[in-house]
Amino acid sequence: MRRDGNRLTQTLKAPLAFTAAAVAGDGPSPSQINGNGLQHLQEFEAELETAEPDLARIDDADLQALFRRESLADELEPVFTTTFDRRTVPLEMADTAVELALDQGYIRGADDQEQICEAELELKAGRPSRLYELALMLARDVGFRLEGRSKAARGYQLYAAEPPKPYKAAKPLLEPGQTVAEAFTRQARSCVDQVRANEAAVLDGRDPEGVHQMRVGLRRLRALVTVYKSVFAAEPYSYLRTELRWLQQQLGPAREWDVFRAETLVPLRNRLPSEDSLELLETEAHGLQREGYEQARTAVTDPRTAELLLRLELWLAEGGWRASSVPGQDDQGDQPVEPFARATLAKRAKKVTKLGQRHDTLSEGELHRLRIQCKKLRYASEFFAGLFPKKATKRYLKGQEAIQDRLGAVNDAATGQRLLDDLDRRLSNKRAPEAGGSGEALAANATGIVLGWQAALMDRELAAFHATWDDFAAQKPFWKKG
Repeated sequence: MRRDGNRLTQTLKAPLAFTAAAVAGDGPSPSQINGNGLQHLQEFEAELETAEPDLARIDDADLQALFRRESLADELEPVFTTTFDRRTVPLEMADTAVELALDQGYIRGADDQEQICEAELELKAGRPSRLYELALMLARDVGFRLEGRSKAARGYQLYAAEPPKPYKAAKPLLEPGQTVAEAFTRQARSCVDQVRANEAAVLDGRDPEGVHQMRVGLRRLRALVTVYKSVFAAEPYSYLRTELRWLQQQLGPAREWDVFRAETLVPLRNRLPSEDSLELLETEAHGLQREGYEQARTAVTDPRTAELLLRLELWLAEGGWRASSVPGQDDQGDQPVEPFARATLAKRAKKVTKLGQRHDTLSEGELHRLRIQCKKLRYASEFFAGLFPKKATKRYLKGQEAIQDRLGAVNDAATGQRLLDDLDRRLSNKRAPEAGGSGEALAANATGIVLGWQAALMDRELAAFHATWDDFAAQKPFWKKG
């Protein structure tokens, strides 16, 4: 219910993809609501005399079916209020008309409130991609971050008094007959959705899954760009490689300390509850974890991140990432994706096999290389899974996951040893000369316990890895014909 002066308006917004299936209980995904990064919504508006909602004024059969099923007319009640001043500025950019709305005010729930200070670009006529171009121009002079949640979504979050929920993206399956460029665009859209949908959870910081899922989205996108390198123009490829790596690195410390505390310190303290030295280590690890989260929040709000996301959205909307967008350059973008997929998978599998067949003699550094090569093959397999027989693909992916689990546990243990060095430096800086050797002895004792735990973990996982590799190597690649 909106009041603007003496005018009272009832407005309902729903996704363009809202259908009878949605009425049956299957909600839309972020990509359905925010297709191509824009909010694509249908609006139902009616002027009313009183502040009581009148659902009969909403002319849509699917929505009316939802209202009847849920008996909404009798159940609605106000749960939050937004109060803000809006200034609108009409803009023209080449062939496109845009309205810039500047909003300042508050969203208020029963027990909490959130400040509104935002600019909204609304397309009035012309090309949607101009919105990204205009936003990139503004970003040169005004620091901002992109907000994926509407005022209403933030109001309902205040009402629920719950932290933002992490978002785990469904991996979009490709379909036979798609081109290489169509395949990249569909999958990149899913990755961008995953990154943007987890920003709020990262900023909130209460659920470690938010950082994890945002990093997963970034890793998938980095892998995707590498897989489709031959189709990319040089400038977008170089830019994305640099900027995606930077952002993933900024989230790294938060995730590493999450894993170290949850998978090493917590089980160790449960096993040795009377060991005081572990409590000392846990306290310092928690401090470093908080610093990692502060670094992650700073990165998410950095204008550099906003520019990265805007460029991604623009390139996906206009196809500017492709080599064919550069005069005089051709690419494979218009070719069928199936031959491209087979060649890519065969190339990556060859690298894995060459290194993996020596799995029982590999050094720690070589095992790390094998883990990276297996991860690249796994991402490519997931990207192209929909093009091949489901049963064979699923079996092959399961074998890859088993290898990743084994080598991932070894890598986590190796990372834990590096984090122990960080903890030792932090404790050394805190030790006062007059404190004697007790604090130093406690720290040394805790470090020894953790190193022993991690060494045993690495030995166990490496011993099991060899059988896991043999099982995987015996499988036939799912992309081979015949």
